[in-house]
Order: sequence, then structure tokens, then C-alpha cells
Amino acid sequence: MELLKLHHDFIAEHHRKGTPFIIFQGGRRSGKTVSILQFLYLESLTHPATRTLIVTDTYARLKESIFQDLIMINRSAGGDGRRMRIHFTGGTRVLFETGSEFAFVYAGRDVRGYASNFTYIFFNECIQYDARTVREALKAAGPGCQVFFDYNPYTRFWLNDLYEREDNKLITTYHNNPFLSDFVRRELDNMAERGKDAAPGTMERYLYEVECRGIDSTLSGLCLPHHRTIADEDYHLSPLPEILACDWGALHATADPDVICGFRFDTNAIYAHEYYYSRHGGDEEMAAVLRSIPFCHQYLVYDTATEGADRVRSLFARTHLRFHFSPARKGAGSVLTGIRNLQPYEICVTASSRHFLEELENYRFVQKGDTLQPSDNWNHCCDALRYAFDLWTMLPRTVKK
Repeated sequence: MELLKLHHDFIAEHHRKGTPFIIFQGGRRSGKTVSILQFLYLESLTHPATRTLIVTDTYARLKESIFQDLIMINRSAGGDGRRMRIHFTGGTRVLFETGSEFAFVYAGRDVRGYASNFTYIFFNECIQYDARTVREALKAAGPGCQVFFDYNPYTRFWLNDLYEREDNKLITTYHNNPFLSDFVRRELDNMAERGKDAAPGTMERYLYEVECRGIDSTLSGLCLPHHRTIADEDYHLSPLPEILACDWGALHATADPDVICGFRFDTNAIYAHEYYYSRHGGDEEMAAVLRSIPFCHQYLVYDTATEGADRVRSLFARTHLRFHFSPARKGAGSVLTGIRNLQPYEICVTASSRHFLEELENYRFVQKGDTLQPSDNWNHCCDALRYAFDLWTMLPRTVKK
């Protein structure tokens, strides 16, 4: 099995020293995840009964990334189905012929009930999680447990303050991964060429710094600059499934509006329609709006602020619609992460969605202390979009068709 030498020399040094937290920050395709999985795979084969907990943000990432990398690693090491077996029943896990085991948990889910005494814990794409989720998972650590984090940066976040020490972080780029295909290398070279001389604050410069150089960065200017207007009928006649999202603020006479938006997701585009936007309405008005929407077993994701569970019960009592109600996932860093995940998409908003379009023209990064952060204004429809996108990424593929 060919190893990523830079990464494994770094792991070996800190493994020997017993460093509790080992951090991999870097650009896209720099080999962070694969190198950590290679180490954990070899440890599981050479040290019987090694127990590893791997944390991912969604089942889709586990199935389409982690499992595929493990299968590739096992094949390149000359292993077969007896050496490493993936089980989907009785809890997803990987079992090794040595009695070692990989267990899995999803960020934001309750991790209680997982046995403790894990030898290793690996947080994959840890920028997706809040600090509370990490602290809960760390309760499963055994004596001398070593913890791995990997992520693509966008700006400093809680990980840097809580777990980064003098020398326990490795920053890598795609240049440090000699096993990349020519196609991927050309793609990243082209991105670097476009972005290295681009003006600060542009998308090209941002992608160059984060994806190619693997350094902390943020995008000044508009938070979601790629948007355009479409005809209302283009949205309503679309065969794509719809997710409804609520951002609530008007209860208890706050200054923020209540918002209901609908979203349809495609490979490169997001289609949006504003159904309701009011600072002076209430549950009865929102229920009437929901009853007017053609009901096709939609998911409805809602903000948990302003007594979210009570408002769900109130809307359900008034509509009697069997929506799949789902609370929005929120936490430290979730706003920046959501914006970063949405930026590659074109957001196509119906012409009648005047508040949404106005928000997109005004929702921007502002200076807060030493960093640029999303403003607290012009963000209500955009918050609903973040909630819907986050839910969409977690839905089974069959539901998205």
C-alpha cells in the first residue's frame, strides 16, 4: 500500500509522542482523509481489538466518501472480504479479522449509548460540527485515546481555539498528494491560475485560498453572490421535490419577520420561492399559506427559535397536513459553514419573491472584531435556505428524486 509520506511522518511523530489531538487542515484533494484512514486501517490490523469511532456529518458522506476510501485502501493493501468487512445491520460498522472495529456516528445525533474506551476517534470534515457535538463524542474516548480532525478551512473556528497547540496541526495542499489523477490536478491548477491574482473578496480568490492553498480565508462582499430571477411558473411547474423552510421571529413582538420559503435542489442550482414574509402576521396566517401549497408529502424544516416546538404543534393543529417536520440543525459555526456550502450553487429566485431578492442583494459579510462575519440583517430567507439545504443533504437519495 502506497502511503502519503508527509502525512504519515506527521502522524507517526505525534503517535509516538502520544499527542491527544492531531489536526489536518488543507485544501481539496490534499489527502487528509485518506492518510488518516490508512493509519487507522493499519493500526486495526497490527494491533488486535483496536476500537475506532468515526464521526461524519451525514450518512451520504459516510457511504460515498469514507466507505469508498476504505474499500480502496483495503484493495491497495492486498486485502479481501475476510480482512475487512462492512456491516450495515445492527449498527453500521467495519469489522477486521484481528477483532478490531470501526464504529460510526453522525454529527448532531445523540452519541449516548455508544460504548466507551475507543482507541481512536476521527472527526471527518469537522468544520461541519459544533463544539458541543465534539465534546459529547469525546466522552467515548478510552485511556490514551488519540483524536484526529480534518477539514477544509474558511476562517478560524472553535477547533483552533480548543484543540490546536504549537505543532499538532498539518496544513497541506493538493501538491502534497502525489497520487492525484491528472484530471483532478489540472482542475485544481486551473482554479489556482484563475484565483491567485484575483482581487481580495472575490469568489475566485476565496476558492484559491481555501481549496488550493488550504489557508484560512473568508469572502467579503455578498454572502450569496450567485443568484438570478426566474419566472414563478418555472418554479411551480418543476418536477423536483420541494422542501419547505420556516425562519421565525415575529412571535413575542420581536423585530424579525416570520418567513416560509420553498426550495427545490438540483445538481448545480437551487430554486427558491417566498411563500410568506411578515412581521405582523401569526400562526393562523401561516397555516392558511401552508394549506394553499399543493401538498406532496413535503418536508418542513423549522427554526427552533421563538418556541419552535410550540409553533409546530400550533401549525399542525391548524393545517392537519402530515408534513415531515424537522428542526433545523444549528450551532457554533453553522452559519459560516452553511454559507460556504451554498456558495458554489446558483440560486434561482422567483420574480414575486421580492423580500428574498432584496435580502440576496444586501446580505453581506461585515467586520466583527478581527474577522469578517455574516451580518445579522437581511438574512431571514437566507437562513431558511441554509436550513433546507442542510436537511436536503441528509435525505436518502430516493427521496430527492
